[in-house]
Amino acid sequence: MIINGREVQVYDNGGITNDRYTIVVDNSVYSMNKVPNHPAYGFNQYCGDEEQGYEWNEKWGEEVHDISALPEETVKAIIQRFENK
Repeated sequence: MIINGREVQVYDNGGITNDRYTIVVDNSVYSMNKVPNHPAYGFNQYCGDEEQGYEWNEKWGEEVHDISALPEETVKAIIQRFENK
């Protein structure tokens, strides 16, 4: 999917784990939940780069193709990640 002109891949494991969303931006992999910037409940972590062996697996879940399917706070956190690179 395209977010602010950037190619972003987002995967959703359906809420099986707290780090529900796996995001790939410029070959960097991140895990987030639906409130990634919340001070107590948020989860927003850099996992590594695809070159380090991070690649899609079934635990990441299904790819999300529609940005409107994502929580607004997760979209904001994705944008913050590639703006801060």
